[in-house]
Amino acid sequence: MDSSDSNEVLIEEIDSNDVPENELGQFQETEPLHVVDIIDCTAEDETRRGNFEADEEEGALIKRYVQGVQCLEFPDFCTKLEASDDDEEGIGEDDEAKADSKDELPSTSTGRSKPLPLPRDAQAASGSGRGGGFRKTQLSPALQGLMGEANLSFAYGRYETAERICMEIIRQNPLASEPFYTLAEIYENRDEVKFLNFSTLAAHLNPQDRDMWIRVSDLLVQQGNLARARLIYTKAIKMLPKVYQLRLRKAQLLQKMGETSASMFTYLKMLPLMPPEEWKMCLSTAKNVARYFHVLEKHTLALEAMEGAYSVCGVRFTLEDINIYLELLILNKQYAKVLRCLRERTNFELENDQEESLELIYFCEIPDDYVPELRAKLCVSLIHMRAHHLLGYLIQNVQEHIALTADRVELYMDITEALMQEHKYAEAIALMSPITDGDTVECPAFVWLRQAECLRHLNRTNEAIQCYEKVVQLAPFCYDARFTLSALLKQQGRHEEAVQALEQPGETEGQPLIARLLYERCVMLQQIGRIEEFLDVGYALLSRHSIKLYNREEMMAAANGGSAYNADSLKTIIQMRTMAVDNVAEQEQQDPTKSTATEASDLTVKDEFNLFLELVRTAFKHRMYGAAEKICFATVTTKRFTYYHHEIERIMVLTCYFNEDCAIAFSYLRELIAKQPSHINLWNMLSLMIQRGDEVRYYRYMRRLMNRHPVDTKPMRIFQGHYHLNCGSFKYALNIYMPILRENPDPLLALCIAVAFNQLALQKKVLRKAAAVSQAVAFGNRYMELRSAGTELGNCAAQQEIYYNIGRIYHQANIQHLAVVYYEKALAVPVHPLIAEHDSILGLQHEVAFNLHLIYRANGNKWKARQCLMRYCVV
Repeated sequence: MDSSDSNEVLIEEIDSNDVPENELGQFQETEPLHVVDIIDCTAEDETRRGNFEADEEEGALIKRYVQGVQCLEFPDFCTKLEASDDDEEGIGEDDEAKADSKDELPSTSTGRSKPLPLPRDAQAASGSGRGGGFRKTQLSPALQGLMGEANLSFAYGRYETAERICMEIIRQNPLASEPFYTLAEIYENRDEVKFLNFSTLAAHLNPQDRDMWIRVSDLLVQQGNLARARLIYTKAIKMLPKVYQLRLRKAQLLQKMGETSASMFTYLKMLPLMPPEEWKMCLSTAKNVARYFHVLEKHTLALEAMEGAYSVCGVRFTLEDINIYLELLILNKQYAKVLRCLRERTNFELENDQEESLELIYFCEIPDDYVPELRAKLCVSLIHMRAHHLLGYLIQNVQEHIALTADRVELYMDITEALMQEHKYAEAIALMSPITDGDTVECPAFVWLRQAECLRHLNRTNEAIQCYEKVVQLAPFCYDARFTLSALLKQQGRHEEAVQALEQPGETEGQPLIARLLYERCVMLQQIGRIEEFLDVGYALLSRHSIKLYNREEMMAAANGGSAYNADSLKTIIQMRTMAVDNVAEQEQQDPTKSTATEASDLTVKDEFNLFLELVRTAFKHRMYGAAEKICFATVTTKRFTYYHHEIERIMVLTCYFNEDCAIAFSYLRELIAKQPSHINLWNMLSLMIQRGDEVRYYRYMRRLMNRHPVDTKPMRIFQGHYHLNCGSFKYALNIYMPILRENPDPLLALCIAVAFNQLALQKKVLRKAAAVSQAVAFGNRYMELRSAGTELGNCAAQQEIYYNIGRIYHQANIQHLAVVYYEKALAVPVHPLIAEHDSILGLQHEVAFNLHLIYRANGNKWKARQCLMRYCVV
């Protein structure tokens, strides 16, 4: 048989007749085998293999460290060994999750290699299922004998011999903890660093040794290495999750480190683990933790603390402790637990459908000597458990047995709020009646507020208004009451009173303004037609984020540069007010770039911008341009309206122009032109500004702009010609107009040239006056040709305009007979439909008739002049 057949098994079939009788009796007939299940050991084998590889890697790492390998120092070694150790408390909150993230140690300069998994005991404690939680000794009998010899050597002071024996044991079995204990004792008084390192390894290899964990942590705390001590406690807690002392020590350490939140969570996890004999510490700790989380409005965690203490030492709870526990149960809406607790600790009678279930309550009887605080909480729980058939009895019982004093009004209000949550408003009013109607105690504002809310839900509007007025009187800063009162007054048509209800008492006292109140007040002021107050309140609302400008110098400084929000200009204003630069607190009050709004607002930027547009529109409608400019400055000096700054700048230019403040308007307009140099409307606006303003900067600005934008120069050149024409420099204007007209024939340019020649003819020292007039008439005819190009003059929509302008040229040249001809043609022109639709804007018959009447009157024809006025110019 060759090698290939060495593994084959040959089965030979034999006949029963060939077997002897004595041998055949040894065989027994069997039933066929039934396959019950096939066990797949692959996963278990892989787990064992992974555990073995992890142990091998861990042992190799320990060997390298004890052999003194230079590339692996102890901090990096421990980081590798404990890289998967996170804090065992599942905090579940963002801020608390950060608290224990600091447990990871930073990597050293040698770098960080692949982290090792936990040993068997650690992963078993964390629920990974790798063996038991206690690592038993793994020493063979021979190594146990060596270990005994090492301990004897250490006892007799032969430290070097003991150390050599321990190192040999570690070389053969690095996962045994016994040699590390001995090494730690050897170096306890000789080398503090090695003592700490060997103790840490001993604790890691024998994680059930609570005392060793505490010993290592205490030594780290003495050295000031609190972060490392915190990590050691975390690992110890994972190994020994039932030992409350470890959590106690860790919580105290976290308090020392200033990690209050993480400390409280550690206390929280410790409470259920404490023994009953430690009830005093358990109870005091639980109350401290509950108060801490209650202040943070984390009522679930606060209740968890008290429930942990109640499970340990509930029989030791005093009346105060029971009251705190029940309060937290009510805040967490666990009303059935409240009733069960009161059943256990008090003697009230409660009849329900089942002993364990409290879904259906039939009857309840509260003893007369019941504590008022517990009586109130019992009533609140019964109300929320829908025992509404008992409301009459509960209200009467409370009024009879809870004496009404100032400190017990809160108990009444707790029950009232429970009734309101169940929409039992009439019963709530009945419960509050001894407070609101009686003379025993002075009724606080919050009681009136609750009664007003109940009356409003019952549609008793007049009574609700009276209650809200009392709330506003007693608590002027209760803005919700002001809102509701104003809305109720507005429903009844009492608009003046509704506006008065929205007035804020802090407007003159430096108190923070409530934006929503101001907004609602603005809307109401506009509705009732109080325009000046509407603008003032709107300005106060929009300027709450911006710097206040007190004079024109500050307005000029804010507009310097022309940008919508100019921080440098605001700093200049602050310096103008002689404010100290180092006085940060005072500077923040004036500088909106550094201060933050202190008022609560639910207004969006879009709401405020729409209000801004309405304010400006109203100011323009009533010709209050100064108020409009002030409102615009309130929006451009803040970052809040950055999205709308381009539109605000355009409105700013218009308001300054109409307010005859062209210097400020020019600062903003030139920035808009720089962004859009080909926009014709901006040039038209600048032309209007030149006609009204007296600035000398326009021409210099234009020259600089032409140099920066050589491509888009046509509008700039035309504007330059207009500027010279407006300033009386007619020759300069002609030198600019003529080349442009040759390049691009335009009727407007021809008309401007005619006007320039006409103005030259009117000057005293003109040598060729007739030539100037003829040139004016010639370019006037050129204007007529270009204006009516492409259409017959009789069908041109601009026919009236053409005749009027030609008539003006002759009129100004004192050629009156021809001026009369063209003026009369302009009046006789059939009205074009477009002009008839917009007669107030495009119609020129009033101007034509007035100029014609001037000619007739100058020539003595007063009857004809009066006829023109009476026919065309009478309003």
